[in-house]
Amino acid sequence: MLDWFFSDGAVWFAVPALLGTGLFLIQLFLGELGGDLDIDVDADMSGAGDFRALSIQTIAAFCLGSGWMGLAAFRVLGLGMVGSVAIAVVSGVGVAWLMAWLTRQMFKLQRSGNISISQAAGLTGEVAVTVPPANTGRGAVAVIINGRRREYDAVQTSDVAIQPRTSVTIVSVDTQKDTLTIDRS
Repeated sequence: MLDWFFSDGAVWFAVPALLGTGLFLIQLFLGELGGDLDIDVDADMSGAGDFRALSIQTIAAFCLGSGWMGLAAFRVLGLGMVGSVAIAVVSGVGVAWLMAWLTRQMFKLQRSGNISISQAAGLTGEVAVTVPPANTGRGAVAVIINGRRREYDAVQTSDVAIQPRTSVTIVSVDTQKDTLTIDRS
């Protein structure tokens, strides 16, 4: 049985498949137990806009999708290494994209509700994701509104980035873009 996974070139697909599945299961069990596995990756991608889809979940999804589909293409369909790698890459990107899309949709659901972003004006919050200098991108700020914690995209007017866990004041709210403008407290 192990030969099916680890002989010939199958090891190149089996290892990512098993690692991705393991990471996915760990994340699933921690979520059920109330725990959290949170790894932030900050990447400066000039011209890429506001892209925060790179996370441990999307990496695990890529490994899971590419590994299992590449292994199936290699072993079940009998494709060579080149065909199997092509199927693995396309499948991995597709599964990672699906994971990022589903996560964004869930965050949209979390943001919607009875609490309006306009209620955040004048409140104090805490930076959750680094807020870059003015006109260079967005970060995120967590704020308590009516006893509920909400997280919103945030921009600032200063030329110095504001790091996570920094207390900030919400100066204004852009309801069209669902974005807060903040200043250090």
